[in-house]
Amino acid sequence: MSGKDSKSRDFDHLIEQNSTELTFLSAYGGLPTEAADSIAIFSAIKRFISAGGVEFSESNNKLNLEFGYVKIVDNGVKIHIKGKSLPLVASDLTQAGFVDGKLPVRKGSCTVTLQDWDIDQRRFIERLIEHLRD
Repeated sequence: MSGKDSKSRDFDHLIEQNSTELTFLSAYGGLPTEAADSIAIFSAIKRFISAGGVEFSESNNKLNLEFGYVKIVDNGVKIHIKGKSLPLVASDLTQAGFVDGKLPVRKGSCTVTLQDWDIDQRRFIERLIEHLRD
């Protein structure tokens, strides 16, 4: 075994050991490495909002909510929310797994396409639901 093989294995081990500590990198955004699984994300959102007690009707890969909709689109799952003074800033819509975000100046609505279903997306939806229920 040469020293080069050992160093390579040590580096791989170090990355593997510390991979859970690298989550801060998601704050820099970027594109997912794989195509978004829109159907899985849509199903996850449906279960999430249902468990949260949000009422909705479903038709043609779209959830109609009292305050907006969730819809499967070509590049992910589009969410459109209407409300007064939504508790968002523009950077909320540019995190990793979020694309095509739009937030008007008055914050009366927002539109964003989710390409991932992770903690950031769950917090985003949870925050909006809490705000709209108050």
